[in-house]
Amino acid sequence: MDAAKEITNVNEAQVATGFAYGLRTGTPIALGYIPSALACGILCKTAGLTALESLFMSLIVFAGASQFVALNLLIIGSSIPEIVLATAVLNMRHIMMSSSIARRLVPGIGALKKSWICFELTDESFSIASMQKEPLLAPEFMFGLNIVGHCTWVTGTVLGFYGTSVLPQNVQDSMGIALYALFIGLLLPSVRKSRPALIVAASGMALSALIKWTPFFAGMNRGIAIMTATGLAALIGAIIFPLEKKETH
Repeated sequence: MDAAKEITNVNEAQVATGFAYGLRTGTPIALGYIPSALACGILCKTAGLTALESLFMSLIVFAGASQFVALNLLIIGSSIPEIVLATAVLNMRHIMMSSSIARRLVPGIGALKKSWICFELTDESFSIASMQKEPLLAPEFMFGLNIVGHCTWVTGTVLGFYGTSVLPQNVQDSMGIALYALFIGLLLPSVRKSRPALIVAASGMALSALIKWTPFFAGMNRGIAIMTATGLAALIGAIIFPLEKKETH
């Protein structure tokens, strides 16, 4: 039984559905990707990649933070195992995000569709999907939400690669902070409405700064440092704001 038939077995008001709706919802995210995608293309050329290699990286990896980390490590001459380890640790959060989204997908979706949805999932699209008021998500909605960002990221990378010589140097330098600005824009609405979210976010930032500025941890791999700060912040949140157990009857 395909997913379309399965949707009819549940209340339609409980399902976020429609490819067009997904596209409309994902377009603001895609527009926010443009500066970071251009910066990624610029960094790809700086790292010595060809246009085809840059396109392939954004097409297959499609993870802004990991690509920036990998490219920076490549520029400073890090070994391949170090780059693989750093990006793998940095992307471990996608396992948790994919698991969370998979639980909200309508029943009856095949493994191939689930794999594609999870492959294209980003921090931003995960945040938008998680904030949908409907408890269930249709695959068409997720495809529309993800594909517009993926296409924009790949296109922006290629344009950034070829447009490096056209942009002024100060503009090229400023694009490096675009991805962080996008994260902040997604984070602010949540922390304004939720005290636990504010505490966890503040804890994560404080721990990340502590790790970076403490001499003992100065040599820690950046990917491992991010995962450590994230894990400890989540642990703090779980301790301070434990989930209430529902009574069983």
